[in-house]
Amino acid sequence: MTPSDLIDLPALVKKDRVHRDVYIDPEIFKLEMERIFNRSWLFVGHNSQIPDSGDFITTRLANQSVVMVNHHNDIHVLFNRCPHRGAKVCEFERGNAHPFRCPYHGWAFDTDGRLLSSSLHTDFDKSTIDESDLKMRSLARVINHRGFVFACLTTEGPGFEEALGPILSAIDNLVDRSPSGEVELIPGIHRHVFPGNWKMQLENIQDAAHPRFIHTSSNEAGSKGRQEEFRMRAEDVMSGNNDAVDILDASDAIAFPGGHSYMAAIPIRIKVSPEAEKEYLTVLEKRHGPDKTESILSDSRHFNVIYPQIMLQSAFQTMKVLRPVAVDRTEVSVYVFRLKGAPEEYDNAAMQFANATNSAASVILQDDLATFANIQEGLTTSASDWVLFANGLETDTSDAQGVSSGQGFTELPMRNQFVAWSKYMSASHADD
Repeated sequence: MTPSDLIDLPALVKKDRVHRDVYIDPEIFKLEMERIFNRSWLFVGHNSQIPDSGDFITTRLANQSVVMVNHHNDIHVLFNRCPHRGAKVCEFERGNAHPFRCPYHGWAFDTDGRLLSSSLHTDFDKSTIDESDLKMRSLARVINHRGFVFACLTTEGPGFEEALGPILSAIDNLVDRSPSGEVELIPGIHRHVFPGNWKMQLENIQDAAHPRFIHTSSNEAGSKGRQEEFRMRAEDVMSGNNDAVDILDASDAIAFPGGHSYMAAIPIRIKVSPEAEKEYLTVLEKRHGPDKTESILSDSRHFNVIYPQIMLQSAFQTMKVLRPVAVDRTEVSVYVFRLKGAPEEYDNAAMQFANATNSAASVILQDDLATFANIQEGLTTSASDWVLFANGLETDTSDAQGVSSGQGFTELPMRNQFVAWSKYMSASHADD
């Protein structure tokens, strides 16, 4: 195994290919946690998950346990660690704390992390200990953007809006689709783990060439979808995938600095009754006016990638968030959002879409997960040291702002991700 301080990181990425070690070397994975996920703005949760004071959820960012908590209607994100002996203070995925209490020695903390009681440990000279050493520490930077809470574990690197840039429009478009201007998380999260490197998921999500091959069986099943029904069904999603096979060569891919990108929509739509659609348009136009409403709904993207973690489908009210666990193990959580003020049929259709594409029983999802495992195993062979991302390289275009465009089966989004990967991993990102 190559020591991390001897890895020639720039040599691992060329303009049309990457070295297979970026998927299989544990030392490189450790560097990714330190240099990419520690420095990126990562999604923590949505404020609708913690509506009342004391409500909390726990999650992991860059493989570190954190707590997002409502402290008197002010959101805090804390490291889930007792300052006494290092135990996790919160052992549950969600709940309400008044106060937090460490299960090891009973130290108690307010919901902003402040120490309330050291329990039986009172016989020490507090004047010799820094006050920050006696509380649950906050993450370096936290921001709440229209209900979506992001955090960065370090003070290095660009601010939130600078880091996300134009791809922030993906979140804005989702929220703007709500007649009330707010979305809330529908209870229940699909979660799955696959035996593959985290980058495979991001690459796959905007890969227009793979559906006609690995999704052959579900595409065939989808051709029998009941298009005359207004209720959203799994067959409708499969049918949309089947229809998309013939038009994906003309779809657009747009890539932004920072590894972010989006892929134009494919022919799958939220199916609701004419009555529900009319009601929705009426209330949305009441909020935005006809012109802006048309602009919001015509912003037609299939998947937005917010590098390095989020895959967002605004039109389907669905978001996938990945968490690297190990070099060959990745966890993905799938969230579905309610458009507050919209007819209930829209929520039902979004949930059906998520079930069809991301539940454990989804044949579409299982096709992808099996492929990730296949690739991970294949990359361990020594047949070649390189993975190719050359398609579209000669025809893609870029503007003066660094926004690149491609079409069809271009591998532009993957190349764009590795440009960002290289900047983060070479540590130059901190100086940009």
